[in-house]
Amino acid sequence: MTTYKRVGILSALPVESGIILDGITDKTEYIHAGMLYTAGRLEDHDVVLSNCGVSKVNAAMFTQIMIDRFHPDCIMFTGVAGSMNKEVKHTDLVIADELTFFDVNPKQLENCFPNTVRFRTDDELNEMIISKAEDCHKGLIITGDRFIHSREDKDGLLKAFPEALAVEMEGCAVAQVCQLNGIPLTVLRCITDLADNDAEDSYKEFERTAAEKSAEIIIKAIKDLR
Repeated sequence: MTTYKRVGILSALPVESGIILDGITDKTEYIHAGMLYTAGRLEDHDVVLSNCGVSKVNAAMFTQIMIDRFHPDCIMFTGVAGSMNKEVKHTDLVIADELTFFDVNPKQLENCFPNTVRFRTDDELNEMIISKAEDCHKGLIITGDRFIHSREDKDGLLKAFPEALAVEMEGCAVAQVCQLNGIPLTVLRCITDLADNDAEDSYKEFERTAAEKSAEIIIKAIKDLR
């Protein structure tokens, strides 16, 4: 098993990492480019945590800062998402084995740097996460700068990405940055909504429950890291 001396933890919003932050001891806070990073100890590991904010630009920017300033041996992303698959229900966990952008032309990704349409996560970290969850779907997560809250939009995305399990707004940007820097990554999401016409109401109903469920799995996984 790989040794991870320092673990980077990212989420978009404070609700998605609140219970993780509460568990960190010996906290030291840093601000870089207007974003707060909290370094300390969690489950006998050095960790650094940040809420990168919503959107691909924020996610990419603050992932790179985390890598450059804090030198994590791996990064774990935790948060919530919308379901893209009828078998993936409210509060189900989804771990990404690969991610792609739904709002970037695939030809652009393929023909221009980084010449990759899909970005893979780390198998070892993924299996550790799965071992801590009673039931966890694994597959493609799609990312874009749009909250999907209509059946029409969802159906359009499913035509392009029929195998997608979940949709969110940061994961693939984090995966691209980690892949280019050679940093092992796992992306765990818990479902708040079905990315349909009821998505906004479902998100409000399940946001905290889903966010904490995902974060709890991340804490359990960190405990067993070397």
